[in-house]
Amino acid sequence: MSAAESKEHLTYQKIKKGYEEAKEKRLKYRRYGAMFIIISGIIFLTLMFSLENKIAFLILWVITDFYCAALMIRADYKYHKFAYYLGVEDEYSNHTEDEETEE
Repeated sequence: MSAAESKEHLTYQKIKKGYEEAKEKRLKYRRYGAMFIIISGIIFLTLMFSLENKIAFLILWVITDFYCAALMIRADYKYHKFAYYLGVEDEYSNHTEDEETEE
């Protein structure tokens, strides 16, 4: 194995490892992200209607939701970026090569 092939293989391994990590993180964020948004909404609504500082809790709730959504989008983007590099088809994708050839 030449030095160039060895370097390519190491690069492939690093990208494959990054893909696996991004896949795990994406699944965790999908599973727990929506649940966290709902729970934080319940908590902030409870605080808004029980305490005096309603606007502050509303602003914190919106910021929390945007931050959580941004984390979920970022994890999804990283996963798709690594999947594109590796040429891996997403298991949840409805797009297949057969549909491409028929059109």
